[in-house]
Amino acid sequence: MAAAVNNIAATFSTASRSSPHVPTTPTVALSAASSGPISASWNPHSVLPRSRRSSLLGTYGLPGPRPRPLRLPRPSAAPPPRTISAGDRLPDATLSYLDRSGAVRTVSISGLTRGRRTVIMAVPGAFAPPRRPRWWSGSGPTFGLSAEGLVKRAAEMKQRGGGGVVVACVAANDVYVMRAWGEQLGAAEAGVTMLSDPDAELARALGLALDLRGGTEGFGMRSEGYLLVAADGVVKALFRNYQNGGGAAIVRSDDVFKVL
Repeated sequence: MAAAVNNIAATFSTASRSSPHVPTTPTVALSAASSGPISASWNPHSVLPRSRRSSLLGTYGLPGPRPRPLRLPRPSAAPPPRTISAGDRLPDATLSYLDRSGAVRTVSISGLTRGRRTVIMAVPGAFAPPRRPRWWSGSGPTFGLSAEGLVKRAAEMKQRGGGGVVVACVAANDVYVMRAWGEQLGAAEAGVTMLSDPDAELARALGLALDLRGGTEGFGMRSEGYLLVAADGVVKALFRNYQNGGGAAIVRSDDVFKVL
C-alpha cells in the first residue's frame, strides 16, 4: 500500500516538472509556534509599484467642477387690482351676515345688486370712531356720511330710488360683531343690512383694501371707507373717504340722493 502511494506522488512530481507553463504556487508552512496576530501595519500596496497602486484618484479621476447652486426664478408679485370706478361692473365676492334666528348666511355681490339699485357703505371697523387719519389718505373730497347717518337716511334713500333700493353697511369684521353693531345703530329697523367681509375679499376686489397691520388697534387687512351706488351691478358713483385736506369739498348724503 505504501509503495502505491509513493508511485502516485512520484507521478505528480514528474508532471509538475515537465509542464513549464503552469505556474507553481508557493506554499507557506504554518505551525502552532509561528501563529500569532497579523500586524495591522502590513500594507499590500507596499509590494506594488507606485504607478499601480490603487487610489480614489486612480479609480475615479480628479473631481469635476463644483456644481452651481440651483436658482429658481422668483415668482413675480401680482399687480394690485385697479381701483373700481364709475361705469365698472362690480366684482363678485361673498359676504356673510346673521339672520333673525342667529344662523350664518352668505350673499354674493351679484345676488345683492342684480336688478336693483344698491347703496353700499364700507368702514374700516365696526364700533370704531369715524375719523382716524391713519385710516385714509390722498387728496380729494371726503363724504360726511357715517354709518349712523346711513341708518338715519336709509328710508329716504329707499324712497328716492323708487322703493327698490338695497342699503348695506360692510366692514371687515365677523358676523357677530356686525350684528351687535347693527343692534346698537338700529340698522334692522331702518332696513340696513349689516354685512361682514372678514377676509376683506370685497375690498381687495374693488382695489380699496386698507393695510392696517402693525398698529396698536389690532387691525389687519381692512377696507377703506367708501360709499358706492350701483344699478344692476354697475357702479354709478363711488365716494371715497379721503382725508379732508384743507378746504376740500365734503360729499354729503344729498350728493348720494342725486345719483339715486
